[in-house]
Amino acid sequence: MKRLFIANRGEIARRIATTARRMGIDTVCVSDRATPPAYLLDVVTAFVAVEHESPALFLDADAMVRLAQTAGCDALHPGFGFLSENAGFAAKVVAAGLVWVGPNPAAIEAMASKAGARDYAVASGVPVVQGLSGFPVPADAGGDFSALEAFADKVGYPLLIKAALGGGGKGMRQVHAKGELREAALRCRSEGLSSFGDGALICEQYLMAPRHVEVQILADKHKNVYAIGDRDCSVQRRHQKVIEEAPAPALGPETRKALHAAAVRLAQAVGYDSTGTVEFLVDWSEAKRSAPEQSFYFLEMNTRLQVEHPVTEEVFGLDLVEWQLKVAQGAKLPAAYAALAPRGHSVEVRVYAEDVAQNFFPSPGVVAAFRPATGPGIRWEIGLDELDEVTGRFDPMIAKLVVTGDSRPQALSRLTDALERTFLAGPATNTDLVWQLCRRGPFAEGPVTTHFLTQNLSGLLDAIAARRGAHQAAAEALLDRVAQGGMSGVAAAGAGTGIDDATRAIFGGAAAKTPAGQPLALSVGVRTAVGLESQVGRGVVEGRPFWYAALSQAADQQFWIGLGGLHYTRRAAAKASRTAGGGASETKIAAPVPGKVIAIKVAPGAAVAQNESVFVLESMKMEFEVKAAKAGTIATVNVKIGDQVTAGLELAHWQET
Repeated sequence: MKRLFIANRGEIARRIATTARRMGIDTVCVSDRATPPAYLLDVVTAFVAVEHESPALFLDADAMVRLAQTAGCDALHPGFGFLSENAGFAAKVVAAGLVWVGPNPAAIEAMASKAGARDYAVASGVPVVQGLSGFPVPADAGGDFSALEAFADKVGYPLLIKAALGGGGKGMRQVHAKGELREAALRCRSEGLSSFGDGALICEQYLMAPRHVEVQILADKHKNVYAIGDRDCSVQRRHQKVIEEAPAPALGPETRKALHAAAVRLAQAVGYDSTGTVEFLVDWSEAKRSAPEQSFYFLEMNTRLQVEHPVTEEVFGLDLVEWQLKVAQGAKLPAAYAALAPRGHSVEVRVYAEDVAQNFFPSPGVVAAFRPATGPGIRWEIGLDELDEVTGRFDPMIAKLVVTGDSRPQALSRLTDALERTFLAGPATNTDLVWQLCRRGPFAEGPVTTHFLTQNLSGLLDAIAARRGAHQAAAEALLDRVAQGGMSGVAAAGAGTGIDDATRAIFGGAAAKTPAGQPLALSVGVRTAVGLESQVGRGVVEGRPFWYAALSQAADQQFWIGLGGLHYTRRAAAKASRTAGGGASETKIAAPVPGKVIAIKVAPGAAVAQNESVFVLESMKMEFEVKAAKAGTIATVNVKIGDQVTAGLELAHWQET
């Protein structure tokens, strides 16, 4: 293997390229920028220019193979997501004479459908929950849902409907009542088509208190299959993981042994020969969790490298990407891997560009500064430059923070410390939520179920608000000075005479106890990109460190202050307001998120009821329903299917009464 094409983007492209470069393998990625992202420039050998990076491009098997051949590559790595679990794509790569870095197409095909995977699990003696697959999904709510409805009547609610292909939480919906069933199936079918090119679904019984535990598989082409530990991935929102850790805490030794054995049996049954993950639900109900061996059920197998693979690498001292590349070239795994034991504990948090307080709505936008913390046990997987833009075209994950320690408490302590020392001036992210989860409360004390985040979100938001409120006055004082002086406001504040009594009181207590004239120290750097200029500074006022960033974009300026990992922002130019929940103001129905209009359910003159679905938007590979916040009559519809809209844009106008 001399030259590797990476059919992916973002942080996973960097992750793969980093290992390949260390192994002496050249790497090639695609880019639609005149100057490719800086986070890739130091590890990627060459770039193939494309007109537009989009999900459609990365889902185009023929285009990916053609680009690899054009770049003179002899191998292809699919990363995760997109075509990574597409057996047809793997076969095309092999047919083109390229080395496919992944499991053989037959193994992918066997596990590609969640329905087919269930059959293999049953045949391998792996427990499964009650489920239905192969049922027809009509194009609209008026079609034939009789098979699905009959299963639901038999099993009862709640249920989980999910896309039969793919993963990553895409195309999944909980259903708690019969009235939700058809709409949930239609949304899952649509997201499955959008994300994986297939709208087939399965429906399963929904466990009330499950943990999400998975086993890392490493296999070669010589029939060696090993379980390389386990991970807990139970902190989730919208069935997408937020925090993952290895090893999975608090499992009984017999449960752990049985999980590993089940995963190996399933992988052997399909002739698996690469890295992969077998996922399970562990019954963590009060009656089951204290049993010598907890009950568990097969969920799915991911025939690819997992997003959370770094935590396994950290506790086992392995490079899983290196082994993917070696196995693809015929290497044999060491027999000692059958008895590897983890050392220490590792936790990974996914940094998502999303507004937690607005139901995790995606929040694409410009990033004025990104300064990740460093230190013992800290590892970042980054898909973001210091000055960059988070696009709405792709998944909202922009980085991963992986922190390892001798124990779980030490790993969590290092993690929250790293978040406190990281500055990310840009759109809303989930970092405040992650800090709150890992610092105190049930998750910091031990494992939780997959329902924990949803059930406890309100209390977590209150705790976040209280923490932010404690620093609000200090941040506002600095933002005042920044906004008044424009991009040089903070620098000017630190020159000459020092700080005023009000700011001194905020940072240092009573003004009388603080020496007058102590200067505000600041270091400043400037970054530029197309149409953007960002000024970034790190300062100290009264011994208290802070970050500062100012972004200039056309006629708009935006400022950030970072205090202890908390970020406060202010705009100098007003932007269109965002209507929370995507409902209606007095005169308009507004887009809650930037995205593409994929469904319009109303027309001028139509009467709508409160909470009636009126539009569906696609943003960051997820679908969002826009519902009417009041009953009324639609006067005008201002968009059409396929339009790209910004947050706050008027989608429809109410009829004046």
